[in-house]
Amino acid sequence: MDSVTLGLEWFLNPDHIPFYVADERGYYADEGLELEVWEPPEHYETLEMLAAGELDFAITEPIHLIPERAAGVPVQGIAEFLDTPGGIQYPTNRGWETPADLPDGVRLNYPGAPEPEGRRMVAAMIRHAGGDHSADDIEPVDRGFYHTDALIEDDADIAFLAFHNFEVVESRHRDFDTALWELDDYGLPDFSRLILTASDETLDTAPDRVEGFLRATRRGVETTRDEPETAIETFFERNPEVREDDPELLDAIARDTVERFTADFSQATGMYADLAEFAVDIGLADERVPVSAVADERFA
Repeated sequence: MDSVTLGLEWFLNPDHIPFYVADERGYYADEGLELEVWEPPEHYETLEMLAAGELDFAITEPIHLIPERAAGVPVQGIAEFLDTPGGIQYPTNRGWETPADLPDGVRLNYPGAPEPEGRRMVAAMIRHAGGDHSADDIEPVDRGFYHTDALIEDDADIAFLAFHNFEVVESRHRDFDTALWELDDYGLPDFSRLILTASDETLDTAPDRVEGFLRATRRGVETTRDEPETAIETFFERNPEVREDDPELLDAIARDTVERFTADFSQATGMYADLAEFAVDIGLADERVPVSAVADERFA
């Protein structure tokens, strides 16, 4: 068997169900592959490791891939496997109808605060809705990725980037009703997706290996879609520690997440083009990256 290491984008969670289903059903073995999963200690570590040959494949989000490529990291997207609504998380009891209703000085929780990029993205959504906020009109809050905690504990008024299948499900589970103003409803590229990536070197020298990995993974996605309860059970049996702190919440997140996988694997090239331009506008990249440099479309 040829061992392949997949780097996760974050901690192990239901977003990764299809990979364990594919492994459990022997789909990787059918391709002569043995899957190893690597979980990073921090959220933003995998693409540099991928480029250095320390990983074979990695999961990331387009909002991270674009600036990494602009900085010269030689990695590309090869398949999109999950598309979930994402945007600004807000409490539904505040009377806000659109982002334009947010007051000056609104407190925004986002990873990386107080760096300005998160505030710039939210300010762009506010302006698209008819408001006139700039990033300077938004107060940064740093509770990391603990968006729902920040809202419930009144450390923040809104949070970004939040996902329906995680934060909205979590907040409702905790009897704190929130919703999302979604990215593409308010003028931002819809980058709320998970994609698989590979290094330029791997794509140039081992395309057959890439194709085998993706064939097996696609079968895992298809099985997850066709047999969601069995897929969820498989994932938690393989990784019982994921749900041990709050089984009911993780079950709810998993049930929502399995509906959002796609076996099509095509990448949203229009979104990449818009995101490459937007990344320059908000200071995430120094130059606009061409779509051909971030999305290898041979494998969809």
